[in-house]
Amino acid sequence: MFLRELFARTTEDLLVLANAGKECRKKLDPDLFDGRSYSIADFYHESSSYFEQPAEFFCGFTRSEGLRLRPCDNGLAHRLRGLARLYQFDSPLVTDYPENNLVPFKWFKSQPEQHSTILLFAPGWGRRDQGFEEEICARLVHHGIDAGLLTKPFHQQRTPAGARSGEYFISSNLFWTIANFRQFTVEIRLLLHYMRGLYKYVGLIGLSSGGFQAGLASDCEEVDFLFPVMTGCLVGSVTWNGLLTRPIRRTLEHGGISEADLNKVWSITDQAVLGRHCRARFRRQYISLYDRVVPTEYQMRLWDVYGKPDRSLLEVSHASFYFSRRAVAEDIIQYVRRCIKS
Repeated sequence: MFLRELFARTTEDLLVLANAGKECRKKLDPDLFDGRSYSIADFYHESSSYFEQPAEFFCGFTRSEGLRLRPCDNGLAHRLRGLARLYQFDSPLVTDYPENNLVPFKWFKSQPEQHSTILLFAPGWGRRDQGFEEEICARLVHHGIDAGLLTKPFHQQRTPAGARSGEYFISSNLFWTIANFRQFTVEIRLLLHYMRGLYKYVGLIGLSSGGFQAGLASDCEEVDFLFPVMTGCLVGSVTWNGLLTRPIRRTLEHGGISEADLNKVWSITDQAVLGRHCRARFRRQYISLYDRVVPTEYQMRLWDVYGKPDRSLLEVSHASFYFSRRAVAEDIIQYVRRCIKS
């Protein structure tokens, strides 16, 4: 056990070293939400009216034409051995960045197509590419469970020129971060609606920060499965105390913002506040015991919020989870099969 913890912490230290000092270089002044300027207290007061109806806040896809998926890259199928095809669709919530308004979506389909179960995968923050997530999706589809890999706002192909992947997504720009969470949650909801017309069972995998938005989507929509992986609640505290988000904390402290302020203003994005509305039929959580990026205590808090569902306690850190990815994918496969048979 000691050696496992030592290895886990060492890999995490290397991860932090590789990402040291990286904060969003774009500072918004004023930092507006839907074109309006707010104080923390005023935004909390206004957004708290949605605490009992989160679907009313995370909305924006009432277009009569619905989702229109368009094929856009045949080369991807060859790279993933014919398991996936790349589509794109227009984000329901438009930003000032054209690159961010077009959403890539990788659809992993079993052969022959079974249309039984699909799991939509919400990845983590700051990922340069999706090779890690693609491998998990490929393993799922190999066992007859389709997967849909989303691309988060301001990540990968959605990154504006000159920015790093994910740089604009979570930052010390408090209200812009909320808008980004809302945009991704709405995109997940839109895909859930679409897949409901094609599959018998529809679920969500939320990895790290992707678990924040997957959880929010499950507060708004009925899903059959929810798999939170290395994710937590108290989003402000995760950001304040997580190793990778130290630069954000320093910027906020310099501006006179406290941890309590951060939790307050981000309450509308937080499962600590909204998780009681979760509409997932089956839940299984994967908790990383040596995690200092999404500190384990906040993962345990989320487990309490979700009513202490089935869980797997992993002797890994955020970084060393990489070496457990296949085991977790296999566990998800077996869990889905058991639930479907019950």
